[in-house]
Amino acid sequence: MTTALRGSAAALGFALALAASVLLRASAQNRAPAPVESELDIPPIPGDLARALSFGFRSLLADTTLLQASQLLQRRHGDMAAEEAGRIDGRLFRLLEYAVEVDPKFAGAYRFAAAALPHETMDGKVYGAMKALQILEKGLRERPDDWHIGFLLGFLQSYYMRDFTSAGRSLATAAKQPGAPPWIGLLATRLAAQGGELQIATSLAEAMLSQANEDPTRKEWQDRVDALHMERDLRAIEEAAQRYRQLKGVPPRSVHALAAAGLLYPVPHEPHGGRYVIDADGTARSTASERLRAYGLTTRFEIHE
Repeated sequence: MTTALRGSAAALGFALALAASVLLRASAQNRAPAPVESELDIPPIPGDLARALSFGFRSLLADTTLLQASQLLQRRHGDMAAEEAGRIDGRLFRLLEYAVEVDPKFAGAYRFAAAALPHETMDGKVYGAMKALQILEKGLRERPDDWHIGFLLGFLQSYYMRDFTSAGRSLATAAKQPGAPPWIGLLATRLAAQGGELQIATSLAEAMLSQANEDPTRKEWQDRVDALHMERDLRAIEEAAQRYRQLKGVPPRSVHALAAAGLLYPVPHEPHGGRYVIDADGTARSTASERLRAYGLTTRFEIHE
């Protein structure tokens, strides 16, 4: 009897949910403006409400929404007019946003958003990057265990937004997850250093060095720690050189001149076996190693939403 009652209650609940869905859809259709030129759009029920009404089927609903987004993406092509592409982009964003509202742990939707939303045009304009960032930032909060999401977020932040500081932090989160390739941590420290977050980069590199078990990996991370220490020294030298020039009206001739003037103490030791020198413009460099920089990231895009 108890089992039968429970089965009846479950069936009744499902029937009520279905009826509520039909009523909400009818109400939304009556009040909504004329639909845009596609039948592929989000359901009329808000994502958080749909999650509550799905009775354990939220993964199925999220999968269906992602499938709709995939079908919609096929309609966008490079020679499409900006206005038409913009309508597709808007619906695509709504579908993906809805998918992660229904199932916030849906890693596939976050990865798809990173690939589908940002796109470049022939004249160097970028659409969808900000919307992709919005979804991926949610993904980093909901799925910090998936290194792919932090990596994709960091890539978009660096490649499209030129925000190396945020990119370094996102990649640092990804690098600490199980299964993350070691090069993600190396890229994270490079971007963090270029973005000014030198302490974050150094702390991450030292932590990865302490966890490295194989000799090649340990050497790789030791080289990165040395490079970050060198970057720290070079910045200190350049700051002291700027003060020297302000005080004396001439550029310093050497690092030892900075030390003699009381502007740099102690004289930093170059970790690669070389020495530090100061160019005429006040830029410091090492004679033994290249400075830590993120190369190949000089492209500038015009971001549109």
